[in-house]
Amino acid sequence: MKIIKQEDKDWEVKEGYSKKIYLAEEDLGIPGALIQQIKIKSGKTARAHHHKIQTEIFYFLNNNGYWNINGKKFIPDRGDVLVIEPDDIHEVVNNMNEDYLYLAFKYNYNKEDIFWD
Repeated sequence: MKIIKQEDKDWEVKEGYSKKIYLAEEDLGIPGALIQQIKIKSGKTARAHHHKIQTEIFYFLNNNGYWNINGKKFIPDRGDVLVIEPDDIHEVVNNMNEDYLYLAFKYNYNKEDIFWD
C-alpha cells in the first residue's frame, strides 16, 4: 500500500502551469507511467503542444477553464475524464478567477516527448 499526501509534494513551476508529481515509473514499477496534479493559475495558458508516443488521461478536480484540442473547444466538468492520444494538439486555458486543477495519468511517458505547436 502507498499513501501519497499532497502536502508532501512540491509544485514544479513550468511555462504556463505547475505540476506535482505523485508517482513516477520507479514508484509504480511500470515503465513510462506518471501520475501528477496540474495547476493552471487564473488567466494563464498552457500553450498548444502534442506528444508523439504518450497518452494522457485527465481527471478534473474543478471546472475553471477550457481546452482547445485539434482545433475544437472542450469545456470539461468536474469529475469528467479526458483522454489525449498521441498527436492530439492540446492547449489549456484558465479563464476563471481561481486555479484550474486536474490529475494527469500518463503512460508511455518520456520527458522529451513534447512538441510545441
